[in-house]
Amino acid sequence: MISTFANPHHPFRAIFDAISTTLLMMSIAIMAGCAKQEAAAPAPRPALAYKIKVGAGSETEIYPGEIRARIEADHAFRVGGKIAQRLVDAGAIVKKGQPLARLDPQDVRLAADSARAQVAAQKTEAEFAGAELKRFKDLFAKGFVSQSALDQKINVANAASARLDAQRAQANVSINQAGYATLLAETDGVVTQVMGEAGQVVAAGQAVMKIANPKDKELVITIPESKLADFKTASKSDLAGLKVALWSQPGKYYAAKIREIAGSADQVTRTYLAKLALQSPDEGVQLGMTAYAVFGSSNDADTLTVPLSALYVKVSSAGNTTGVWQIAADGKVTLKSVTVLQYRETSAFIKPDASNAANTIKAGDLIVAAGVHKLREGEIVKPITDSVVTGDGKVAYAPSSTTPAPPSMEPVEPSTTVATK
Repeated sequence: MISTFANPHHPFRAIFDAISTTLLMMSIAIMAGCAKQEAAAPAPRPALAYKIKVGAGSETEIYPGEIRARIEADHAFRVGGKIAQRLVDAGAIVKKGQPLARLDPQDVRLAADSARAQVAAQKTEAEFAGAELKRFKDLFAKGFVSQSALDQKINVANAASARLDAQRAQANVSINQAGYATLLAETDGVVTQVMGEAGQVVAAGQAVMKIANPKDKELVITIPESKLADFKTASKSDLAGLKVALWSQPGKYYAAKIREIAGSADQVTRTYLAKLALQSPDEGVQLGMTAYAVFGSSNDADTLTVPLSALYVKVSSAGNTTGVWQIAADGKVTLKSVTVLQYRETSAFIKPDASNAANTIKAGDLIVAAGVHKLREGEIVKPITDSVVTGDGKVAYAPSSTTPAPPSMEPVEPSTTVATK
């Protein structure tokens, strides 16, 4: 058929030429479209960006502890017995001299009555000895008794008088013990703990209640041996950069001063107990609350603060390299190696790596704040900024082609990074 259409005078030759031309043009158009589609550059991927803050970071150390009263005393009965009544509960605010609990008074009352009776008996004996001495003095004056007999009566009278004084003192003790059956508050304060209940038999001196004075509050913490010298130096200065914050009120700080540091370490924990006096606590600070001390110092001027999620750890056979992805004006990302000074809860203090002159990361630069393990050198991104970005508390790891990747490729906690350094 084709050879037939080759005849220029064939009647269908014009139709055949028109169809061939149309198919050729369609093929050219399709090929041009494919070439254009292949030549089009991919759209930049969006990336959450973070603008590095201006100014130096503040390196801080956090020491958890508990809010306690400076004056806190156990209250106990001075005599033993059975608790008959408890008059206050834990948390009650009491005044000095207020009754807290009472013992069964039967035994101490009987002891007081017995002491009074013994005083009366001894008083009678002393009076009789005094009367005998008076008679013997009269007889001695008349010459009816000797000096030896008079001296004997004098000794008997003096001994009886001394026994009376001793018995009176013993009776006062017994009477006082009857009054000790009622436990009184020694100072104004709040009952922080109750350790005795009605019906319980307690010994003399056994703690029944604990009362704390809420006026002077302090934070009790433990410090390691390596920081003992720093705290002792700070205790001599009023400008130690020491603050206290409550876990229930994050961001609100109270001025504090080191009041006391233990002279020896705990035998179990090998830490030193320290007490920090709060300068101006308000009603938000209650006894028993968990709090922490912030002991800070300023870093150098070139210290930068970045979210933890912006850190990128590149693993290679030469060693791990920590860096951040810097976003250029055209959206191209470049890895800048940094030195991590301190890991915090959601951020980190870093410095540019001084060993590499190409690391020009500085305050005000844009860096990628999330998804850093998915980026590659020279990739173009579309930065999206968010003023509330503080990091997600993770550090991303990226494997190299020569090093096996971690099994899950999930972000690793900052504490793991510190341990492997």
